[in-house]
Amino acid sequence: MKPLVDVIVLTWNDGACLHTAVESALAGQIDGVRVIVVDNGSEPAAEVGAHERVRLIRNEHNRGVAAARNQGAVTGDAPFVMFLDSDARLHPGAVAAMLVAFDDPAVGLVAPSFTGQPSEASAGRAPTLARKVARGLNLTAAYGATPLVPGAASRPVDFAIGACQMFRRAAFDAVGGLDETYFYGPEDVDFCLRLKDAGWQVVQLVAAVCDHPPRRRHKKLLSAGGRRHARAVLTHFRHRRAVARRAEAVL
Repeated sequence: MKPLVDVIVLTWNDGACLHTAVESALAGQIDGVRVIVVDNGSEPAAEVGAHERVRLIRNEHNRGVAAARNQGAVTGDAPFVMFLDSDARLHPGAVAAMLVAFDDPAVGLVAPSFTGQPSEASAGRAPTLARKVARGLNLTAAYGATPLVPGAASRPVDFAIGACQMFRRAAFDAVGGLDETYFYGPEDVDFCLRLKDAGWQVVQLVAAVCDHPPRRRHKKLLSAGGRRHARAVLTHFRHRRAVARRAEAVL
């Protein structure tokens, strides 16, 4: 039977937490889940064991987040795809809950809230440069809030972080997947904004359905990783300015 959801779990030297992520994608979820693990050059190589609904792809070196996630996505053929961080854990029923949001044909991407964190810590308005700097300096952990309709099961957002995102394969294909010029961040923001540019809606579920530690690898701006991330962020803002100028020219 063709799977309904391909869950792409990217791993790089993640050890035992990888197995927790994979098991959470299978246990307590719908039968139509297939997990595709992309090992991005781990040393030693990642192991996932034998399971009929799990496939392992090994890369000899770290290709970066965007390229490796695209690699996993195009390997599958399910109509819905989920990106799941290797240190995330889906709650039972999470996949089914997220699929319900796609009953609205305008919705292209759905993200959860994370347990123990305000919704604005993982999704919201498109981050400004000032907001990114404030987060880098640990002055805030939240993104700009978007309106929440009382009693609604979800709220519209500009973007949600890539730790857990479910989207239509048709939407992913329509925008060409993740931009592989990004090695690590902010490919998730860029993906959501390009989906919205193409006319799709991005929403965040109100109910928390996923565990994910609020880690921020690049909070030290002067580290090598921080500098690389900062360059990627500046590139992202240049891209968005170019998009805005083209839109203005059309008007």
